[in-house]
Amino acid sequence: MEKKPFLLFIGLLFAAAGVITYLAYENTALKENNAALEETLAQTRADFSATTDKFNSDIKNLNDILASTKDELATTTQDLATMTEARDNFERKYEREKARMDEFDAAIGKIEGKVGTLEKLSQTDPELLMKYSKVYFLNENYAPEKLVGIDKKYAYNTKEDYLFYSKTLPFLEDMLSTAASDGIDLKVISAFRSFGEQSVLKSSYKMIYGTGANKFSADQGYSEHQLGTTVDLTTPEAGGSFTGFESTSAYQWLLDNAYEYGFILSYPQNNSYYQYEPWHWRFVGRALAKYLHEEGKNFYGLDQREIDQYLITFVD
Repeated sequence: MEKKPFLLFIGLLFAAAGVITYLAYENTALKENNAALEETLAQTRADFSATTDKFNSDIKNLNDILASTKDELATTTQDLATMTEARDNFERKYEREKARMDEFDAAIGKIEGKVGTLEKLSQTDPELLMKYSKVYFLNENYAPEKLVGIDKKYAYNTKEDYLFYSKTLPFLEDMLSTAASDGIDLKVISAFRSFGEQSVLKSSYKMIYGTGANKFSADQGYSEHQLGTTVDLTTPEAGGSFTGFESTSAYQWLLDNAYEYGFILSYPQNNSYYQYEPWHWRFVGRALAKYLHEEGKNFYGLDQREIDQYLITFVD
């Protein structure tokens, strides 16, 4: 009975020793773990310190770069401002110079225009727009600078040579060609007549009609035919007669269209120069003919100074 307590004591003692041994082992392991953790923590702290130093160094470098960039930006901004001011000054100077050159070019243009106008006027016979019928006089030596024959297909008598001023012939033949295209068969029965031819013609009229010839025939030197820019027109159906021409479709066509080719009716109804001559058409240039047509005016009703303004556009 006495051995059981002893054995129990011994068992408890061994148990206590085992617990102590285990605790000692665990303590040793814990110390070793703590040592390892301390070493790891120390390494981590060292790494963090190195990283922090590098980060601070990088921040310092970046701050230095930023400061340098700001300086460069400030310099560039100043340079840009200087360049912008220089550009603005250049543009203002350019605009001033351009305006000055434009004024100069305009002045040159005006001078050239005046020179061109004077040159053109010097090459245009002023007689071609003069009012001759009982107003101005053409001497016996006057004739246009160049006369050419009208195409025979537009001649009433193909055996005769009808002459016309060379620079205005294209306008006449263009008009006659267009009329033909419109079914109007206009023929030239009289064109240029010299001073001498007009003298012979007027003498023959006086022998037949006496002083009554003055109502329809001009004296030599006063005939528009001497200019070489005037024609008398008829139609084949009229057989060379002017009687009743004002009632024909050909005359109406001329009233409606002749101005577009530069031709005007010299002696309309109720004029104060000669009897009504619907067959007698004179070239005065498109600009003047258009003006007379649109305004309903008569060539001989204008002042000569007003007529002379159209000399520059006579053959335009």
